[in-house]
Amino acid sequence: MEWTESISKAVQYIEDNITESISVDAVARYVGISPFYFQKGFSMLCGLSVMEYIRSRWLLCRNVC
Repeated sequence: MEWTESISKAVQYIEDNITESISVDAVARYVGISPFYFQKGFSMLCGLSVMEYIRSRWLLCRNVC
């Protein structure tokens, strides 16, 4: 799987589960990449860490949902 596909799949997983407790390990396991490399790839492609992305989406959802 390409990195962009993996990140897209991870983002969809996060969006689908944003009201639940989400860990980096769980997302990495879902896309089949080690947590270390997943975090590095995610931050390189998205410009923020996985947890920064999850927190920002969670806060937005809390205000909107």
